[in-house]
Amino acid sequence: MPKAYWGEIKDPVHGYVYITEAEKELIDSYPMQRLRRLRQLAGSEYVYPGANHTRFEHCVGTMYLAGKVVENPNISRLVSDEEANLSRIAALLHDVGHGPFSHVFEQLLIKDLEKTHEDITSWIIEKSELGDKLAKMGYKPAEVAKLAVGKLHKPGKAFLDQIISSAVDVDKQDFIVRDTFHTGAEYGFIDVFRLIHAVDVLGEDLAVEVGALSALEAFMIARIESFKSIYI
Repeated sequence: MPKAYWGEIKDPVHGYVYITEAEKELIDSYPMQRLRRLRQLAGSEYVYPGANHTRFEHCVGTMYLAGKVVENPNISRLVSDEEANLSRIAALLHDVGHGPFSHVFEQLLIKDLEKTHEDITSWIIEKSELGDKLAKMGYKPAEVAKLAVGKLHKPGKAFLDQIISSAVDVDKQDFIVRDTFHTGAEYGFIDVFRLIHAVDVLGEDLAVEVGALSALEAFMIARIESFKSIYI
């Protein structure tokens, strides 16, 4: 839970997600509210009738998991309060650049604009009302934009990027369990909190303790099976 939270959001997957006043202000912005109209698995509802969840709730869930990672004592000892808050905010905003039909739409971006959804995410964070709000909160919009797409590259702290963008990041952890919940598929029932509690830093990179190897294996298998049954 954030040290000074404004309130909570009841999430069907993670339960109560506590948010700060700053996070609430970002959540209430147009770029974030737009995500309420973008389905996470656009088109899949014709196969899985329950798959009507949106990018919005996925972003809130990703923020929640990022917060849990930076609360892990192995991580919290290495990050400042500002970096911990930055990680949550970047996770919250990591998908603001998605368009309708998600990665299908991205093919048009690449073809016509030579841009990816990550490029659009960075642009929206810096140039929309989000940038103004972040600046007033004391953040550098460019830093938030870079971390949101896993490209902050802070010296000695590669793990900050890897929390949001890596093989076992909080983005993937959330969408696998969330998509499983809403589709009814049985592949993604993984113990993400076992993984989060077992996260450590090796050098400057994220690592998972050997004791959680079975949880890591289950995560990787769930991801593969989810791609076979849900995403393809």
